[in-house]
Amino acid sequence: NATGSFTFTLTQDKSKADIIATEYSDANSQAAGLAETETNALTNRISHVDVKLNTYYLLNSQYGYTMDRIVHTAEHELGHAIGLDHDDSETSVMESAGSYHGIQEADIAKVKELYSK
Repeated sequence: NATGSFTFTLTQDKSKADIIATEYSDANSQAAGLAETETNALTNRISHVDVKLNTYYLLNSQYGYTMDRIVHTAEHELGHAIGLDHDDSETSVMESAGSYHGIQEADIAKVKELYSK
């Protein structure tokens, strides 16, 4: 949170959480991670996000996920949770492949742009 745009507070009480991070295992999914977003229709602001990491891919050695790639996958999904979209135009944690890069200066600049309005 180098941008200062957010204050993240950990809680064990799901009813108080705006972002819930969980894991699941699904061989039929094409994704190593998902961010299911709910948006307030009146304000057009994100109101809740479930970030789900697919252990079927992330923990199966045949898919080649190192600990760095697992962390980058989580960072990517949390990027969606704060409103970032895929961006394949530059090196970014938000590239649609999602797990080869950590948070980059381009990602920080997009957060600042998104939340400076």
